[in-house]
Amino acid sequence: MRISALIFSLFSITAFSQSAPSNPAAPPAQVSGHVTCADTGQPARFASVQLIAEQPNKDPIIDPASMGKNPDFSKAMAQAMTAMMKGSNLSAITGLDGSFSLDKVPPGTYYVVAQLPGYLSPLSQFSMMERMKADNATLKAVKETAEKIVLTPNQPAHLELRIERGASISGVIHYDDGSPAPGVAPVLMKLQDDGKWKPIGQGGVVNPISDDRGRYRIAGIAAGKYAVKAALPTTQATMGLGGGAGSVSLHMNMGDALEVYSGGAMREKDVKPVEVGPGADVDGVDVIFPLDNLHTVSGSVVARSDGHPVNTGMITLMDPDGKTTVRSTMVEQDGTFKLNYIPEGQYVLHTTGAADMDQASMPSGPANPLSALNMLSQSKTLKSYGEAELPITVKGDSTGLSLQVPDPGAAPAAAGAAGVPTK
Repeated sequence: MRISALIFSLFSITAFSQSAPSNPAAPPAQVSGHVTCADTGQPARFASVQLIAEQPNKDPIIDPASMGKNPDFSKAMAQAMTAMMKGSNLSAITGLDGSFSLDKVPPGTYYVVAQLPGYLSPLSQFSMMERMKADNATLKAVKETAEKIVLTPNQPAHLELRIERGASISGVIHYDDGSPAPGVAPVLMKLQDDGKWKPIGQGGVVNPISDDRGRYRIAGIAAGKYAVKAALPTTQATMGLGGGAGSVSLHMNMGDALEVYSGGAMREKDVKPVEVGPGADVDGVDVIFPLDNLHTVSGSVVARSDGHPVNTGMITLMDPDGKTTVRSTMVEQDGTFKLNYIPEGQYVLHTTGAADMDQASMPSGPANPLSALNMLSQSKTLKSYGEAELPITVKGDSTGLSLQVPDPGAAPAAAGAAGVPTK
């Protein structure tokens, strides 16, 4: 799931970076300029400068829906990578003096966005996927704050841009015995006007990794109300010696990703916001992982009709109040699932995408992520099932749970009829 999302983003990045008005036959325009840091008056060295077309192209170079069905998948992937590395005529990086130059820009109307870590950008509040969609909200944010230019054929344009330093949030991520949690990627969350929390990162504000002391600092944010969440560092890649496939190992269990929020909250509904003023540096926003009262939730997903285990699907652990997702994991090929580090409380287990897949067509530990995605997309579905839910109370380890998925078109299982947790 994460691999496909990463590759989808890769294709989308390529498409977005090449967004430009049509009519490529018109003589190009020239754009040059200089970017200055408003707080220091010094050049913004190695800042990115991007020209965003008034009507960005939203079509990806490669349709993600066709991935895996293309017999020449590797070649298509290589073409997308090449296009991304080549870049376009709509973006540049400033030099040591803060200057930049774009020599072959298609004529048209653009908005100019400069970005440098620690400084404000109209795009910082949006995730990578939101940028790819380029919907009304993203376009409005750009048009309200970015400088607008109209380029005509063979006519040079010069820009003097100033970027403002943003605010920052910092703190320590540690376990409740006081030991630091290094290598953790905190996620910044902003409280929206509708009272909902929106994660910011993965293409927006750069979220750093906690250092060996567990410290982190997230900079370049606008004024507002924020919180921070973090997950246990259970997903890690390790590298040994040599260039063989065995020298790199990826340890990833989605069911282990316990998320904790700043201020001691364990669920999003209990998060308390931190007020951040323009350009302010707010410290002490800590995230503390508990070590006690964490339990295991495990069981299997079976067909209601005959009780056989299905070999694929997604298990989601939800908060019963509002049905927000707490944790997700995949069903194993033997129909089992396991979620570790679950705090005590009330939950609902929900399964989607349950199916019987042809075992011969399913991936079995391929050497690299691309071949894994390709094989998975070509796996043959023998039978799909409906969804099922099971309310549970976690006060200790809950094992032997059974989620019974109905045949397509059958009535869903009654709440609580799919199994009973054991303590």
